[in-house]
Amino acid sequence: MSKNLSLESLKGHLFEALEGVKNLSDPDASDCEKTSIQQAKQIVDLSGKIIDIYKVQLEGVSLAVKMDNIASAKSIVTSLGIVDEQSIKQLE
Repeated sequence: MSKNLSLESLKGHLFEALEGVKNLSDPDASDCEKTSIQQAKQIVDLSGKIIDIYKVQLEGVSLAVKMDNIASAKSIVTSLGIVDEQSIKQLE
């Protein structure tokens, strides 16, 4: 399982799925290079869920930025998993 959980990684997977669907009509493409329509739909559905998570996290960051209390802001961003405790300690 990949440890790269970034939006850039997600974009890469989506483009790979697109290429796989395009390869369905290529007689020279191997089965490993093909992505079925059903698989592509599942990938898109899961990607939408991941994007929704990022949206919620961004809303949390937006709320944290508006707060005057830095301790509360830290609590929000760490509890949402946006920034871990270790990263915050490095910034202090």
